[in-house]
Amino acid sequence: MKRKHDLEGYLEYSGSYPDGVPYVSIVIATFNKAAYLDRTLASIRANKTDIPYEIIVVDDGSTDNTAEVCKKHSACYIWINGGNYRNPAVPRNIGCRAARGRILIMQSDDVLHGSTDVIAQLADMRRCEAHFATVWNVDSNGNKLQAYCHPEKRREPWFFLGAMHRYDFWDIGGNDEDFVSPGFEDKYLGKLIDRKYKVEYRTDVAGLHQDHPRPDDLRKKVEPSRLLYEKKMKEFQ
Repeated sequence: MKRKHDLEGYLEYSGSYPDGVPYVSIVIATFNKAAYLDRTLASIRANKTDIPYEIIVVDDGSTDNTAEVCKKHSACYIWINGGNYRNPAVPRNIGCRAARGRILIMQSDDVLHGSTDVIAQLADMRRCEAHFATVWNVDSNGNKLQAYCHPEKRREPWFFLGAMHRYDFWDIGGNDEDFVSPGFEDKYLGKLIDRKYKVEYRTDVAGLHQDHPRPDDLRKKVEPSRLLYEKKMKEFQ
């Protein structure tokens, strides 16, 4: 059944929106990763598309020059007083609430667009209700280290780089803010999406995750979220 918020074809966007109102909202949460974010935003702005889009960056209390990076790339900048390394569910939801586009592209602050047609590809929802780019973790020279999201190697619906209708995102409750410690909120969101919507894993759309250092005690930091995820998955069944 066709949902009321669907378009007859996504190419109708140009006649459906007045000037200045985006069809796509790209939502990014970040914390003290200005250098990575700078390269990510540059890759987004390198897209060649006529589709009106906005970039919303929600800064979870950074102390670096994230604000200046967002200004440089003309991104909407929202600062909240998070102030520590925590789960990004809250800032991501804040960004999605601020979004005006019909389509949400949600992505990590350190994932580069692998080509100049990523926005156009992910904005086209005619074949599915949610789709995920193939995302590779790469070193500083662009060499692939491992697959983070891949239809064969790692078929996980994680929002390193993906898209869905904004209405559908809120229909399943958005990011679960019960996750306070880092990790697993994206995996749980993906399970909710996979259960309700038609999902496609795109081999023709690529994201490049910039490899970076992680906290030495990351496993300890994510443990509360892992336990919460396992609890929710038992209820999920």
